[in-house]
Amino acid sequence: MWLSGQQKRPALSGEGATGTVTIAGDGLAVQLESERRNLELYAPGGYHWTPRVGQRVLVLKNQGEDPCVIGVRQGEEAPEAVSVEGGTVDLKGQVLINGVPLETYIAMIVAGMMGG
Repeated sequence: MWLSGQQKRPALSGEGATGTVTIAGDGLAVQLESERRNLELYAPGGYHWTPRVGQRVLVLKNQGEDPCVIGVRQGEEAPEAVSVEGGTVDLKGQVLINGVPLETYIAMIVAGMMGG
């Protein structure tokens, strides 16, 4: 009888776990206590991202619901793909593309098109 009380009881509310991505993109899979496949990926509205294989992610597991991936640790390698969509995207501050200010980047493209 004592042993039956030692089993882990299901959580009454959500709990998080970290795992490693084993399949990226469609059919997202993460290795937790076992591999979980076809996980949904959550992000703020309009923000879309795809974690890389081998990346550590945060997985939310809620009683009676399928686990879902909700984030990656800050400072980790960048996701495989990121896109931001919306009716209006308002950027404040300096915008860099590969470390180059946006205005300089556009000028380089125009100069290339003009042959200079």
